[in-house]
Amino acid sequence: RQTRRTLKGYRALSEGLAAVATGDTRRVARLAHQAEKLLKDPSLTGLLTVQAARMGGDEAELRARFEAMLTRTETAFLGLKGLMDLSLRQGERDAAREYAARALVLQPAAEDLAATLFDLQAEAGLWAEAETTLGVIRRYKSLPAAEQAKRRALVLFARAEAAVGRGNRVEGLALALQARKADPGFAAAAVLAAELYRRRGRDRKAEQVLQATFRVAPHPALVAGWIALGADEAPLNRVKRVQRLVEANPNSPEGHLALAEAALNAKLWGQARTHLEKVLAERPSHRVLTLLARLEREENKDEAKALAWLAKAGALAPDPA
Repeated sequence: RQTRRTLKGYRALSEGLAAVATGDTRRVARLAHQAEKLLKDPSLTGLLTVQAARMGGDEAELRARFEAMLTRTETAFLGLKGLMDLSLRQGERDAAREYAARALVLQPAAEDLAATLFDLQAEAGLWAEAETTLGVIRRYKSLPAAEQAKRRALVLFARAEAAVGRGNRVEGLALALQARKADPGFAAAAVLAAELYRRRGRDRKAEQVLQATFRVAPHPALVAGWIALGADEAPLNRVKRVQRLVEANPNSPEGHLALAEAALNAKLWGQARTHLEKVLAERPSHRVLTLLARLEREENKDEAKALAWLAKAGALAPDPA
């Protein structure tokens, strides 16, 4: 009798997993209940019952199933990972971070888990914990080298900001430069390093950092940092200043936008239009359409055309930068 019962349980388990593949929600639920009743072993039936709850859309039941998996060594990791994913879906970031940390202890080499935990810790400003997680990522090589470098740059940048906050600008500059070295396109680190150089009266070094980063990854923050080095300049001189930065990456849309805005401020309408039309042809964006509206308004006093450009801009998402 026991043997027949076990065989029926295994059959229900097998058929239930097959039903998961076909998306038959009602059949999955029925077979999961049957397998659970016959086998009485959550380590065997846990995955199927979780799938049944997930397919049924019952998140309370799903959470209960995941929590039940925590009681057994064989299923604890799956339970924690499931609770993490469920918490993320429900917007419970703190809970997700706790589940991810516990899951990482059980399986430090699990794909994407350490990266998710790092991002949650960084989001919460827990940089010491994030640095520890980064050590796990490096040890198990759970991310490509380039992604590891970007996360190392984030940690270094956070430490740089903390150092500056304590009044230690020397340490802050050293850490900001290390962050930019780890990720040469990291605009925030370059801007911080440039600002710290500027405070020390080393404007040429500040310019070099910003130009080098703009060459790799043009970004509006770099333009803002560059303009800050000549904050009191006349509009025409600022156009020349921006031109020097853009020479590091002359064909980038970001460079054309920077020159267009500088030309607008200097009332160089033709120059502004030339740069904006180049960007419009290559990559229409919220910013270029907004600047075109400003150009129509300021050069031609044409409110209708300005509003037409703004209407088009409103239909686009904000620029990624």
